[in-house]
Amino acid sequence: MGQSLSVVRELPRTITSSKKRSALLALIVILGYLAKKHVEEKKRQSRSIARNAASSQDNRSRQTKRVGVDAQFFAQIKKLLPICIPGLASKETALLFGLAMVLIARTWLDIWFSGFNGHIVKAIVSRDRKAFIARAVVEFGFMMWPMSIVNNSLKLTISALALSFRTRLTRYAHKEYLKDITFYKITNIDNRIQNADQLLTQDIDKFSDNLSHLYSDIAKPIVDMVLFAYKLGEAIGQEAPIYIIGYFMTSGAILRAFSPPFGKYTAIEQKLEGDFRFTHSRIITHSEEIAFYGGSERELDVVNGSFDKIVKHVKKIYSLRFINGIFDSVLVKYCATMTAYYLLARPVFDEKYATEFMGKLDTDPTKIMEDYSRNSGYLVNLSQAVGRLILAGRDLTRFAGYTSRVAELFDVLEDVNNGRYERTMISKDSSEANLNKAVTPSDIKGKVITRDGVIIFERVPIITPNNDVLIKELSFKVETGMNCLISGPNGCGKSSLFRILGDLWPLFDGTVTKPSPSKLFYVPQKPYLALGTFRDQIIYPDSEIIANSKGYDDKRLMELLNVVHLDYLIEREGGWESVQDWADVLSGGEKQRVAMARLFYHKPQFAILDECTSAVSVDVEGIMYTHARELGITLFTVSHRHSLWLLRFDGEGGYVFKRIEDDDSITPFAFSHNKTGKQKFTQDFDDQSDES
Repeated sequence: MGQSLSVVRELPRTITSSKKRSALLALIVILGYLAKKHVEEKKRQSRSIARNAASSQDNRSRQTKRVGVDAQFFAQIKKLLPICIPGLASKETALLFGLAMVLIARTWLDIWFSGFNGHIVKAIVSRDRKAFIARAVVEFGFMMWPMSIVNNSLKLTISALALSFRTRLTRYAHKEYLKDITFYKITNIDNRIQNADQLLTQDIDKFSDNLSHLYSDIAKPIVDMVLFAYKLGEAIGQEAPIYIIGYFMTSGAILRAFSPPFGKYTAIEQKLEGDFRFTHSRIITHSEEIAFYGGSERELDVVNGSFDKIVKHVKKIYSLRFINGIFDSVLVKYCATMTAYYLLARPVFDEKYATEFMGKLDTDPTKIMEDYSRNSGYLVNLSQAVGRLILAGRDLTRFAGYTSRVAELFDVLEDVNNGRYERTMISKDSSEANLNKAVTPSDIKGKVITRDGVIIFERVPIITPNNDVLIKELSFKVETGMNCLISGPNGCGKSSLFRILGDLWPLFDGTVTKPSPSKLFYVPQKPYLALGTFRDQIIYPDSEIIANSKGYDDKRLMELLNVVHLDYLIEREGGWESVQDWADVLSGGEKQRVAMARLFYHKPQFAILDECTSAVSVDVEGIMYTHARELGITLFTVSHRHSLWLLRFDGEGGYVFKRIEDDDSITPFAFSHNKTGKQKFTQDFDDQSDES
């Protein structure tokens, strides 16, 4: 009974304990579940951060890529050298051969001068006036002419070689840069290069100058090392040149291992210089707008900020060069001098190292002085040759910076000419990083057909280079005589349509049928006025010879000026041959009328008028449009109403293409359509075909 009571008393405790264990187990399960969810969330966040970091790293990869003497550098040189030296029969090859001959002559003269200096020292120590005069006056007076000629020939040949390299590279770059519209694409579509003007001017010049000096800076020390090592080994022992060369090579390897990456810093400095130059060019280009806004203080902050980046970077380089120069001087200069003293004195103090040219016990002191002076000259020249070779290695690192810049220019030019471009795609989501994307010819699936008298867009998407889709599919047909009005809000795709029509933007899909480029002409709101005479403004881009071959002499050009009411300019500006800064000399309306005269000169099948008469009076505008119709020019015009056909974008990816009826003159844009525009287009296109 007592036992059963004991069991009964223990039962609540057991139940309580079981409940506690169950609660504890449930708590552990819940905590485990929450911990698992927390870990999964952390992993998801880390993956997201990793993706964003990777994309950011891709965007920064070109800016932070390592620049140095590596496999990439030699690959770039291998690509650039055939441009600089096109063949064995080229002028550059002859200059290189001539430079090699001059360098050998210079080394031979250095050897002669070392022996000559020894003879002078011996004559002075022995008080031999006759020998002194014979050497110092007669022999040196004769030899100073070939030495002067060789030294200046060296400078002349290096300068000529640098100029020749620059000429080859610049003309090649100009050819690729101004091929078709590459100059436009490299600035507006591909954004790998920010300062093409600096690359085409300063960087090519510096690359050419460094390349020409690099040849002499490497070839001359090598020739000196061979010849002076032979002469020095003959004088103080064959192992002496090995010691001195080995020392310099070891110290050079140490310096290279611990030297800062000056090649990378040079490339960064050139980029900062380009950015600084760009800030000033923007002020010159937009001076009027800046003046109206009173933005001088703001621009002052911008240009000073850009310049301060250069100053900060250059100060950093100077500090690193100062520290590097201290160790450079100690290792390459002063420790090398101590080594040279030992090698020169060893034959004198140790009989077993004595030679016929240094240290023989039976020689008189004057002979020892002569030998010491001559051999020290050999050793100094050998040391300088090895030192210059080591410094050439450092210059090679700096040269790698210029090589990287020029090679990148040519790589981008080649890519763009082959239909490939890269740009940073701006993300619409502020939480996502911008991505660097490459567009290859395989991505551009559109087809262009050349046919006179018609412009047809068949299922053509209007896509910006940033990969923003403005219109999913655009289809319309315009034949000769169908003047067309382009209308719609800003950013809807009006200018984008023109850029695709003019091959400025890539055609990602669909088919465009259009005349040859010479039969399409674009007249912008702010016309471009070229450098040259007033005649050049009318016939641009033709030359006077081409204009004459087309039958346009000054009399016929004057007829065009009469149409646009600009005949008074010939007298006012001093005739057809007058050369002015026409962008400043002509008013806004005069510029637009010059552009219309240029249109009448070329007489294309289709003209794209982008608000090109906004500064022209209504009566003159009507005369110009009438004359365009008389010449048979079909007009694509923006925001003007002198049209029979309307292509209107709604700014949301939709469009309509229809004939403007009489009742449309009041509410021409009061119709609805879907975003794809397919159904509306089919109806209007069929109506258009029936009416045609």
